[in-house]
Amino acid sequence: MKTLKIQAILLAVFLVTIATFGQDYVENQNIDYKTGNPANWPAELDAVIAAPNNHKILLENDQVRVLEVYLAPEEKEPLHHHKWSSVLYIQEAGDFIDYDSDDKVIFDTQKLPEPLSFPLTMTKEPEAPHSVVNLSKTKPIRLIRVEMKPESTNHNKGINDGLYKSFGEGDIPSVLEAMDEEIIWNEAEGNAYADGNPYIGPEAVLKGVFERVGAEHEYFKLEDIELHEMSNNQVLVTLRYDAKVKETGKTYNAQVAHLWTLKDGKVSAFQQYVDTKKLNDAMSK
Repeated sequence: MKTLKIQAILLAVFLVTIATFGQDYVENQNIDYKTGNPANWPAELDAVIAAPNNHKILLENDQVRVLEVYLAPEEKEPLHHHKWSSVLYIQEAGDFIDYDSDDKVIFDTQKLPEPLSFPLTMTKEPEAPHSVVNLSKTKPIRLIRVEMKPESTNHNKGINDGLYKSFGEGDIPSVLEAMDEEIIWNEAEGNAYADGNPYIGPEAVLKGVFERVGAEHEYFKLEDIELHEMSNNQVLVTLRYDAKVKETGKTYNAQVAHLWTLKDGKVSAFQQYVDTKKLNDAMSK
């Protein structure tokens, strides 16, 4: 708790510093950054994954990821990207060169009319895969990077809310449209429909789950739906299944939880938790 408090104070102080030390040097040199859709950049090249020795997470929540960045003298960091817009507070640095994924120079401090003055604060849009080389033989590069996450939580909650409404209206095409092409879908262990776990892709979910549920039930309703915001682009939904099995004529009303994971506005993973005994008893003659 104490550590989190210190980190929160650090973030607050940093954000105040933005207004105090903001400087702009890009007018003196053309910065030829590659552009593109961050959603298409390889996940394995995220800064924390691809260059963990240079990027240490100080704080992360739904709004920001705060990184401590360090390059030793004469060090070249591994190729990586930053998919969110950022604010940088550069504490110390000598000369450096920034290269893109094709080893093309993006930015070279040696070509500036005047040396940079530190500390330096600047903003950056999402950065495609790149790699910085510290040219100094004695001075490290030290900075704090605050990556500003999009307001995805409420957006994700809205996506899930629409998904349940579509399901309730029998609009299965809209439900499938909300899924990522490589969605990983898992039914609760012990559920009869878990025999195909994991279902990969919307078509597999349609054939292995939705069509079977529809064919085997006289009715299948979702009730008492409540959506709960989670971190890491996840939404937890608590609800109940109210259903009647055709073959046995038995009904069941079961407590359920759905854990949804979203990526770039699409559902990328689903995990069901349910009272499987109630389901199995209702389906057994």
